[in-house]
Amino acid sequence: MKFEPFELERIQSKWEHVVEINLTESGVSPITLGELIDDPRSRPFLFERSLGYSQTNGTEKLRDLISSDYAGTTRDNVLVTNGGAEANFVAAWYLLHESGTRDELVVLLPNYMQLYGIWKNLGGRVKSFHLKMQGGEWVPDMEELKDAVSERTAAVAICTPNNPTGAILDESQLKEIADITYDMNAWLLSDEIYRGVELEGPKAPSAFDYSEKVMITSSLSKAYGLPGLRLGWIATSSPETAQDIWAYTDYTTICPSTLSDHLATIALGPDVRERLEKRARERVGAHWHIMKEWLDDHHDILDYVPPKAASMCFPRYDLDIKSLDLVEKLRIEKDVLVVPGSHFGMEYYLRIGFGYEEAKLREGLRRISELMRIIS
Repeated sequence: MKFEPFELERIQSKWEHVVEINLTESGVSPITLGELIDDPRSRPFLFERSLGYSQTNGTEKLRDLISSDYAGTTRDNVLVTNGGAEANFVAAWYLLHESGTRDELVVLLPNYMQLYGIWKNLGGRVKSFHLKMQGGEWVPDMEELKDAVSERTAAVAICTPNNPTGAILDESQLKEIADITYDMNAWLLSDEIYRGVELEGPKAPSAFDYSEKVMITSSLSKAYGLPGLRLGWIATSSPETAQDIWAYTDYTTICPSTLSDHLATIALGPDVRERLEKRARERVGAHWHIMKEWLDDHHDILDYVPPKAASMCFPRYDLDIKSLDLVEKLRIEKDVLVVPGSHFGMEYYLRIGFGYEEAKLREGLRRISELMRIIS
């Protein structure tokens, strides 16, 4: 089987540090180490940290803090990983390897395509069901899900809040997806990396509360502005499963960085966590008004559903050009980078991030407008 590249990560890795204006990021602007540790009295302790191996599944204190977000769990339900990327990788590897004849993954689209690509590259089969623009909302097609699942389904993979749409699956939708998945004796695998950066209202519901056979993947990269820590996790309904997946990380990265584990423990302490989530919500809320005004000014070309969480939107455009070609023209002619919808399995869409610097956001949108006027 030919290896399938991860196109989204490749286009970002290749160009995000080259272009003048990068609007591909889906998180909020990263914070500095000084902002994370805002009490100067705490900083000297960093210099006393031994740079040896950390506890390979995450220190007990960190796993306690992570498990506090998932009702009825303890540290034994949690495996700490090097970013959400490793969490997704080892979860997929485990599910495909341990599921016997169940070699199919059913993926909600659009979606961050890492799980989709991992599963195919490991030799599994991938099916899909879709979010659809309907009545000003992104709505999951439950009938399509029912048709997709089978006795060969190892897991159903969702992302909520969703990348790239910013949609949140509500309680009734999560329950229905969980019930359909459980009835087929499959796992529900939910990427929840954007929980905590909702535009309004309470924190998005977690699939953990609706299934007895569930794995959650997440990290500190998006809502907390800490992508450089490369600190993620898997929370599973079964401590035995967390123990089993831990064995898979012995073959990948062995353990989290000692400093990342320590700094993550600070970030997830109740007071700091609240501060970081508040920062993210304020940034996203303020910048969304800029984004919305721009989208509305181009209503003849762009159709969109407002995101409910995360610092990105996913408008559909009415131009006679494929999304990757449009993105290339933007990069070459306007020095602006956005993500083509084709990298999420959705042609004639763009993902535009609005969580970074306001001045660059405004200038980037202005340049996109210039190019769209020329094409139209």
